[in-house]
Amino acid sequence: MKSTIEHPKVFISYAWGSEDYRLKVRSFATDLMGNGIDVLLDQWSLKEGNDTYAFMEQSVTDQTITNVLILLDPIYEKKANGRNGGVGTETQIISPEIYNKVKQEKFLPVIFERGENGEIPKPQYLKTMLHFDLSQEEKYDSEYQRLVKRLYGIEIVEKPELGKKPLWLEEKSIIQTKTRTGYECLKQQKSDNIKKDEYRNFLSAVKEKIINFSKDGLETSVSADEYIELYADTKLYRDDFLHLLKYSLYVPEAYKIIASVMEEICVEIKSKGGYEGEVMRTLLHEIFIYVVAFYLKNKNSDAVSYILSKTYFVGRYGYNEDQSFDVFYDHNENLDGAVSQKDGKNYYSGTANYWINNINVEICNKNEFVFADIFCHNASMFVENYTKEWFWFPITYIYDRAEYGNSLFRQFAIRLKSKEHLQEAAKIMGFSDAEAFKRKYIEIERKMKEGIIKEYRYNSAFETAPVICQYVKSEELGIRN
Repeated sequence: MKSTIEHPKVFISYAWGSEDYRLKVRSFATDLMGNGIDVLLDQWSLKEGNDTYAFMEQSVTDQTITNVLILLDPIYEKKANGRNGGVGTETQIISPEIYNKVKQEKFLPVIFERGENGEIPKPQYLKTMLHFDLSQEEKYDSEYQRLVKRLYGIEIVEKPELGKKPLWLEEKSIIQTKTRTGYECLKQQKSDNIKKDEYRNFLSAVKEKIINFSKDGLETSVSADEYIELYADTKLYRDDFLHLLKYSLYVPEAYKIIASVMEEICVEIKSKGGYEGEVMRTLLHEIFIYVVAFYLKNKNSDAVSYILSKTYFVGRYGYNEDQSFDVFYDHNENLDGAVSQKDGKNYYSGTANYWINNINVEICNKNEFVFADIFCHNASMFVENYTKEWFWFPITYIYDRAEYGNSLFRQFAIRLKSKEHLQEAAKIMGFSDAEAFKRKYIEIERKMKEGIIKEYRYNSAFETAPVICQYVKSEELGIRN
């Protein structure tokens, strides 16, 4: 954010204490000057023969003064309350300005030194005002920077943008509207079981919103704009789920709860009809990629391995069919067509284009999202219990940047030449050790050469979906320390 005050100018009010204290004040004022803030300080602004009262009055009431910094210590508090000395004079000038004339934010109390027992020395006329605290060395830097931002008119805590009317206003049933701040309780020192229970409850609340998603007034046929708007309406649920995903870092084995809840969502929406069912299945596909991206980014190999190796019991009518992670895959022709039609372009995948242009940066960036999608493609080849005859098709692979050298997947692949990374990759793919992974790698490599495993690509696309074997030969695996 750009500053709203180009050239801040401040007056410093303080109590003359010891010589060391005056030097401390001058040092502080010098730092402000060094940060582009013009400081009016008696030690260099008041000359012999000047009227001290006139100087104080002019400095406080001067319209060019953007802020008055009141440096508080026990001496200042005592003199201000007793109206003694120069501080007493300044108090008589400042207090009416605070109470009657000037916006209060012009006057900024700054705790400069505390009392003997750590008490905060605030005079009566400043008791109710918020303050900055420069009295504690361990917090000095953060508070000083907070103060400088304030002097430049930069919002310390930026007000969030005004959102849209909540979807639940039109809901017939009561849904949970607990704010995200409630998730902060997961950071507290609690037993693992309590944290897991709380986390599941939070996730279950989001799950209920997803599976009960509906929109009144939908026709049997909708326009491209209407369909895109319908999918855009799911963004609220996506972001609620993903925001809670961040808090999984504070809950032991939270990834198991996440996998379970995604499975439950899949069961509920697998057979849901209409446009709403379509967008919910596409939403779950998107969320799944985000989950993989998040744990890859945070280098949680246990989580990635569990989610990609787990058997999901998602049948058409309940928990009656065991499947691999491909159960979360969805192909939405309507969304593909709607995005292409709206933009007037023939995208390989309108869905992929929409995802990339509406990325949730709270979880990952575009490259990390694409990496996760491509990683799922490769995992479907390597994970032992992957049951489908066809592999996971990474619809975002065309946004991979291998040709520019900044492809995250390419970086992952070539690092397999390292023993350390080979062992890590084996673990992520669910293998007991690197040798077992190498045997599978050789098998995949052979099947690709023989044409048994076909390379996946979009029709008319030149690039194919990346596979590890394209970057590293089996004999190169683990050859480097």
